[in-house]
Amino acid sequence: MTRSKVQLKTLMREPLAFTNYASELRLRSYQQGVLEAVLDSVMHARGFSFVVMFPRQSGKNELQAHLEVYLLTLLSRHPIELVKVSPTLRPQAFTSMRRFEKVARRNLLIASAWKKEGANAYRVDQARICFLSAAPGSNIVGATASGLLEVDEAQQVSIEKYDRDIAPMSASTCATHVFWGTAWTSSTLLGRELRAAAQGEKKDGKQRVFRLTADEVSAFCWLKTRASRAAVCR
Repeated sequence: MTRSKVQLKTLMREPLAFTNYASELRLRSYQQGVLEAVLDSVMHARGFSFVVMFPRQSGKNELQAHLEVYLLTLLSRHPIELVKVSPTLRPQAFTSMRRFEKVARRNLLIASAWKKEGANAYRVDQARICFLSAAPGSNIVGATASGLLEVDEAQQVSIEKYDRDIAPMSASTCATHVFWGTAWTSSTLLGRELRAAAQGEKKDGKQRVFRLTADEVSAFCWLKTRASRAAVCR
């Protein structure tokens, strides 16, 4: 086996190597935990529901885009459908699409392989992701999520909209769900799913809730900067 083939298999088998070398991004430790947990659920069809609550400017959106690009690359030979819904089409869904495109363009493995379909979908061979609006009046009935269903800024998506139009997208599949958001009130969709995910953790010990405060992110960045300076001074 040639060295290039060995390297390719390593990148496809190890998500952190994929982001480090194919996308030229080194994920933070708290991002890595989310990536690995979600990928494990998708690849083993566990159908888990995760809640990721990170503060602003913590790399949450960046993590989403790399997760999406990795899954489309890894599962490109399978007719898998990923769906991501945002509270609005403009600007939120369109912003997610731009982030996806940015990461896909810089990724060495799929820079020339991915293509856009219509106004709101992307494909890598047989794998496909669709970006939709979860606004109250949006018409999104009929979409199917067979691998991953993401709800971005879930604290802004109405529970009624989710239960009526979004949850049925994975009713006949074992898709993994990820609810991304920031701290809000307990009466939101994010709050409801947070409680459900916490109950799931108690049953089997598998982490489903990933929550960080702004102070924790700041402390992480401070320690990282300090370590970098120490390395330079050696």
